[in-house]
Amino acid sequence: MKSILIPVIVLLLITPQAIKAQQGSEVLDMKKHKIVFQFMDADSASQVRMNMQVGNVRAAWPNAEIEVVCQGGGIDMLITAKSKASSSVADWTSKGIIFAACNNTMRNRNVKKEDLLSQAVVVPSAIIELALKQEGGWSYVKGGMK
Repeated sequence: MKSILIPVIVLLLITPQAIKAQQGSEVLDMKKHKIVFQFMDADSASQVRMNMQVGNVRAAWPNAEIEVVCQGGGIDMLITAKSKASSSVADWTSKGIIFAACNNTMRNRNVKKEDLLSQAVVVPSAIIELALKQEGGWSYVKGGMK
């Protein structure tokens, strides 16, 4: 009985704090964390989720440095004619978040720089950008997942 009681008590003490942190309602710390998201989903719900994930991170870590690297179908979030999150992208970039488009994807899909939201930056290769960020100490997160 004693061996079960201690883990149950610990779980009861930790669970409310973990749930609250996941809901983004509490600043966890003010360190300058560095996170790079890989975003590859074309659908509009994923675009919304990706921007919500950025918001969740910023709510918990207000000083976090964040870059969202869009490749494959994810580049639709940065194409003016296809983006369902253009206002969110504009809002987040005004707060220092970087949204990057993969030039390899752009070339494969015949997307020009002029087709992108004005806030988007272009990186030569999403994979190389992600690797360079990780080599520089950034944490990798696959974003927009269902």
